[in-house]
Amino acid sequence: MTVRIQLRRRKSGAEFVHPMDPMPRTAVLAPGFQETKLAHVFPSGWNEAADHFQPASIAGPPDLLRRLARDGVRPKHSVVALVYDGQEGLTSADRELFWRTFGVPVFEELLGAGNELIAMECDAHDGLHLVGDFKDLKSGTGTCPCGNPAPRMARHRRVEELVELLV
Repeated sequence: MTVRIQLRRRKSGAEFVHPMDPMPRTAVLAPGFQETKLAHVFPSGWNEAADHFQPASIAGPPDLLRRLARDGVRPKHSVVALVYDGQEGLTSADRELFWRTFGVPVFEELLGAGNELIAMECDAHDGLHLVGDFKDLKSGTGTCPCGNPAPRMARHRRVEELVELLV
């Protein structure tokens, strides 16, 4: 008699959360995320393996997304800009470039040092909803048109606003 023991490795890295539900097949072009059935991680950026994966959506840092826009990569569903706390978020010029070249919705996500999701943009594109441990912080942006009751922060002045919320 043969006994098989299947060991499961603990997943390392943060879970990637796509702003749209259900999540489309997504190429995450940044290290430190868990790979799932729908989200494959390509830590070194766009390459042949990412192209072969045929993602409907692409998530990555704004500088990499700008390069992909110039290189002719065309997702079919959406683009998620992964912005790390302390870095500048998407500018209006970025949003215009991404819309003009990709032709799909663009969402911004604010991440902490360990890729933990702090805030994410919704379909209303009127600020970033605070998530997780940050949900209970007060925010002065009012009710979101999308109906999500989570507090929001404006896309601009992100770092200063987050510091104010934490104090």
